[in-house]
Amino acid sequence: MKYAKPHLNYNAQLDLLRQRGLSIGDERAAVRALRRIGYYRLSAYTYVLRRAAAPGPSSERLAPSDQFIEGATLDQAVALHDFDDRLRGVLLSGLERIEVAMRVQIGYQLGKTDPHGHLDPAHLDAARCGQLARTRGSDTGRTLHAEWLRRFDALLDDARTEEFVRHFVRKYDGRLPIWAATEIMTFGCLTGLYNLLSSRDAAAIALALEVKNRDVVHGWLRALNVLRNHCAHNARVWNRPTVYPPRIPPPGLTHARLHHLPDADNNRVYVLAAIIGHLLVCLDPTTNWPRQLATVVKKFPAVSDLSPGSSMGFPDGWQQLELWNYEPT
Repeated sequence: MKYAKPHLNYNAQLDLLRQRGLSIGDERAAVRALRRIGYYRLSAYTYVLRRAAAPGPSSERLAPSDQFIEGATLDQAVALHDFDDRLRGVLLSGLERIEVAMRVQIGYQLGKTDPHGHLDPAHLDAARCGQLARTRGSDTGRTLHAEWLRRFDALLDDARTEEFVRHFVRKYDGRLPIWAATEIMTFGCLTGLYNLLSSRDAAAIALALEVKNRDVVHGWLRALNVLRNHCAHNARVWNRPTVYPPRIPPPGLTHARLHHLPDADNNRVYVLAAIIGHLLVCLDPTTNWPRQLATVVKKFPAVSDLSPGSSMGFPDGWQQLELWNYEPT
């Protein structure tokens, strides 16, 4: 089907929303909101204010009606957008700290094994390194380590003008030791390398994170990498399903501050937020991040039947949990 919807100016966009039952309120403020946010971006936040679709003949899930529920307002959609913006900011601040800390952890631990251990499967987990890499369900024809090296080499090429990279090219053979190499690695690259570490090195890092299973840590990093990209690119996060739902370990495998997670929905942002909080407490006991996150979530806007529980997976009584009352040391 050919797309045929015409361009609409801001006033026409407001008229369309009004025709569909959305209360606009102050017209000038509404136009300012559209100029600041954009109609299409704002539609992700008006979407939850639309009426449910009439039941169809099959069990297929139908998109909501174009019509809005009674009492829905543009101000509510803007409030949801601005809440999401604040949430995204605090999540990203935590993820950035985790990214830097994982550079330190991997560089320090693998560096003890060999300064160039990331380049040689002999210093990693040979079995994992030798597995075939898959992209979107298809074999790449490369091993996991070869695929990781391909991505790392691309990052190294992008960083070729960095002074510290030029130093290693001029003075040595251009091979960066792991403690320098981690500085050019993305969160995704770090996650891939953690998966390839030897059992000893991966377990040592997992122990520092108070987790007794390396695969749980890798799954967490994989899920957090996607969230990090959503945050960095200003995508909606507050009610977005998780792309790679993280494993929730049983109580015996992690700290008591996460023992409530088996009852949580690992397809919602709450579990990811709890993982971020836990990791930051382990990596930096002086952190105040859990309380910062709690402060943002407590200001969730009063909109229809929405709540941090229904939209984000926050459990009942979350404000009383140990994690969100962590006292920096």
